[in-house]
This record gives sequence, structure tokens and C-alpha cells, in this order.
Amino acid sequence: MKFIRILVLTLIVGCLFGTAWASDYVTAKPPTSFRGLSWGTPLADIPDLLAVSDPGFKNTFFRKDERLTFGDAEIVSVAYYFREDKLYRVGVAFSGRANQFLLKERLLRLYGRGRGVGQKYGWMWSDFSVEINYDDDAKGGGLFYTYEGPLD
Repeated sequence: MKFIRILVLTLIVGCLFGTAWASDYVTAKPPTSFRGLSWGTPLADIPDLLAVSDPGFKNTFFRKDERLTFGDAEIVSVAYYFREDKLYRVGVAFSGRANQFLLKERLLRLYGRGRGVGQKYGWMWSDFSVEINYDDDAKGGGLFYTYEGPLD
């Protein structure tokens, strides 16, 4: 009987430790910036941004002379999103499966294996996430960097 108690206790403790080790978080460090802009940078400190004129894109900006490559991939556009007038998210639009492959390969080299659900694949940290998705009907997708921590 004593043996069974010790075995059960050992299994419970093992499960608790196993759960802690099997975290969804990536072990690589999250990006601290995108193209030289740190997360939390005030909008007023980035003079070359232009507001997206579509009313559905409040607090969304772009650079007129944005480089339309990301690693080896060709991209369509880059959008900079602000919360409380501070940079917290960047979205990269791309078209074609070849560009999706090139983007995902680069991300895998940077962050290691992530997690996939349907057409979405991503990496998670305690206060940051990176997600790439693809829409077969639109033949394109998006790559999103999102800072989810406090914007001091």
C-alpha cells in the first residue's frame, strides 16, 4: 500500500513538473523591434509614418518608402499599429505560397518550431506573439508581430 501511495505521489509531482516544462512559449528571445522601431515607440517619434486613410483602419500607419522585401520574400505592404499612441503591432501583407514559404522559413530559423492551427502558424512568448497566416481563396496572407505587454 505504501508503494502505491509513493507511486501515485510521484506521478502527480511528475505531471506538475511536466506541465511546467511543456509550455507553449518559445525559448528564443522575442523581437524587440521591427525595422528599427522598438515596441512602445511613441507615434510622435516616427515622423515618416502616414495614416491609412480608410476609416476602418484607425491608429494604423504606413511608410511611403517602405522596403517591399522581408528576407528573401517579396511583400505587398507593411502596416504599423498604435495603441495609446505607441507602437504595439506590425502587419506584413504578402501574396503567393512561395512568399509564405520564404517568410515561414525565416521565422523558423529565428524562433524555432512554433505551433500551427489550420492556416495559421505562430510563436508565443509571455508578452509577445508572431503569427503567419494564409488564405487560399485570396492567394495571400499576413504576418503579424504583436507586443502584448504594458506600454509604459
